[in-house]
Amino acid sequence: MAENEAIVRLQRSIDLLRERMRVDSNDLEYETHLRQKRQLQRILDRLQDKERRKD
Repeated sequence: MAENEAIVRLQRSIDLLRERMRVDSNDLEYETHLRQKRQLQRILDRLQDKERRKD
């Protein structure tokens, strides 16, 4: 159950960063958001793989 909540929170954070990246025209901010998004996506992918293996 806690993993499902973590997955939802991670996906929400990724979605918010994606929206921020559309708005931010500053290259440094964009790169920072992109890096954060990629890190969160890797974590999310690992959690989802773990969930799939449990089933």
